[in-house]
Amino acid sequence: MLQDDAAPTKKRRGLKVSETSNTADPVLKVAGIEDLMAAPGLEIVQKLLITYLPHQRWFGAKSRTIKELEVFDSASFPGIDAALFFLQLTYDDGSKDVYHVGLAISGGEEAERIRASDPASIVATVSTPAGAAILHDAVAREAVRQAALNLIETNGELRTRSGALQGHRSSAFAAIRGVGPLPGRIGSAEQSNTSILYGSKLIMKLFRRLQPGENPDTEIGRFLTETAHFTRIAPFVGAITLNSERSEPTTFAMLQGLVENEGDGWRWTLDELSHYYDSVASLPSPPDLGAAPTFLREKESLARECGYPYLDAAALLGRRTAEMHLALSTPTDNPAFTAEPFTSEDLVADAGRIETQILLSLGALERGLFRLTGVAADRGTLVLNRKNDLLSRARAIASASPTDFGQRIRIHGDYHLGQVLRCRGDYTILDFEGEPARTLAERRAKQSALKDVAGMLRSFSYAAYAVLNDYAQHRGDEAKNLELWAGLWQNAVSTEFLRAYRIAIDATNPQLIPQPPRAQHLLDAYLLEKALYELLYELDNRQGWVGIPLAGIVTLL
Repeated sequence: MLQDDAAPTKKRRGLKVSETSNTADPVLKVAGIEDLMAAPGLEIVQKLLITYLPHQRWFGAKSRTIKELEVFDSASFPGIDAALFFLQLTYDDGSKDVYHVGLAISGGEEAERIRASDPASIVATVSTPAGAAILHDAVAREAVRQAALNLIETNGELRTRSGALQGHRSSAFAAIRGVGPLPGRIGSAEQSNTSILYGSKLIMKLFRRLQPGENPDTEIGRFLTETAHFTRIAPFVGAITLNSERSEPTTFAMLQGLVENEGDGWRWTLDELSHYYDSVASLPSPPDLGAAPTFLREKESLARECGYPYLDAAALLGRRTAEMHLALSTPTDNPAFTAEPFTSEDLVADAGRIETQILLSLGALERGLFRLTGVAADRGTLVLNRKNDLLSRARAIASASPTDFGQRIRIHGDYHLGQVLRCRGDYTILDFEGEPARTLAERRAKQSALKDVAGMLRSFSYAAYAVLNDYAQHRGDEAKNLELWAGLWQNAVSTEFLRAYRIAIDATNPQLIPQPPRAQHLLDAYLLEKALYELLYELDNRQGWVGIPLAGIVTLL
C-alpha cells in the first residue's frame, strides 16, 4: 500500500507528502510498483513525470511546457518490480502527444549502480519494506531489457489495462539471434528514441513518442528485408506493437540486426575533410571550383589532381543510395510500396509545401537580419530581395506536366550523412523513420526519390563548412583561401555522388526519376526547400551557422 512518511507533512490533493530535513523532494513509501499504477499513487507519478520528462534526451517537446499529463494505460512486467505507463501529454499551446515510459523500483546495489551510471534516469526516491530505493526508467534494469527481447522472441503478449503489447519475430530472427545469452545495454547515440543493444547481434529501438499506425522505420525495414532483400541496411528482426482500444495498432519497438561499423558517415566525413584542408592549406587558390551538382552535364573535377580519395567514397554512396531507391520500388502487391506516377495534385502539393517553407524562412530571416554581419548579411539581403523569384520557382512545379516527373515511391525521408554507417569501406543505411516532427501520414507518403538525393547533397555542404568553421577558429589567416577549396570539394563530391546515382538508376529503372532537364528542375526545388528549412533552424538555434544554408540558397539563385 502506498502512503507518505509523516513529520513534517503537507497536503497535496488529499495525499500526505513527507519532506526530509535536507531535501524538498517527497519520499514515497511503497510496497511495490503496483502502488503507483492506481490512485492515489498514480496521481503522484503523473506529477513527478511532468517535471521528469523535459530533462530526458529522448523527449522531443522541450520548447513547450507540459500543462497536463494523464496516464491512460499501463502494464506491469510479471516477476519484476517494473511497469509501463502510457502518457497523454497536453502542452500550453493546446497540442498533444502520446509517450510511454517504463518505471521500476530498485534498491541496494542495483540502485547504487544506477545512481552512478545513469542518474538522469531517476524519477524519485522511495521507501520500501526492504529499505531505501529509487524509482527510475525501467530500461536501466537488465530484467526489463530481457523481458522486451523475450516478447519478440516468443511472439509473446503483455496485457495492458486496455489492450496488449504483442511481439512479432521476423523470418530473419533465428539466424541473426543465434543461441546463448545476449546481455543488454543501453545505447548512447539515440536522441528521440532509446536503443537497447543485445550482445553484438541485436539492437532494439524503443519509440518513445507514439503515433497511431505502423512506424515507417519498421514498415520499410520489413519490406527491404523480407520483400526486396536489400542487404545494405540493418536487417529487420522483429517488432512490438501496442494494440489498444484508443487507436489503431501502434509500433512500440523495433528489433534489428546489429551492424559492425567504424562510425557514421558524418563523423567519418568530418575527419576526411580535416585531412583534405590540411593537404591544400598551403596551396594557391584553385583556378576552377568545378561544376555545381547537376544532371545536365558531367565534368571531371580538379579535386582528382589533388589525389583526394573521398570522391570514390561519394560515388559509392551514390550507388548505394540508388540501390536503396530501386529496392524501395520493387514490384509488389503491397499498396503501401507500389510505385505510382506523379499526378497534378502531387505537384501542386509539392509546390505548396515549398512555398510555405519559403514564407516561413524568409519571414524569420527578415526579423533576424540585423543580427547577421559580413558575407552572411549580404547574402541574407540578396535572398530577401529575390523572394518573388523563389516563389515563382516553387509555383512553376504546379503548372508542369506530371508525366515528366518520374515515379513516387516510399523514400528514406531524412537522408543525410548521419544516417549511414561506414562498414569495412562500404555503407549501411539506417533510420527510415523520417523526420520525427512530421505526422506519421506525412512520413509514410510516397515522394520523389530526389528528395533523398537533395538531403544528401545538402549534408555534403554542411560537412564542408562545419569543418571550415572549426578550422578558421584555429587558423583564421588561411580560412579565406580554404573557403574556395571547400567550394571545390563540395562541388566535386556532390557531382561524383550524383553521377554514380544516375548511372545506377538508368541501368535498372530509368523511369524512376525524371530525365534531364526535368530531373534538375525538381532536384533544385528540393535543394531549395531543404536549404530554407536549414536556414529557419539556424536562425532559431545557431546564428554562427546561418551562412551555410544562405550560401546554398544563393548558389541556387
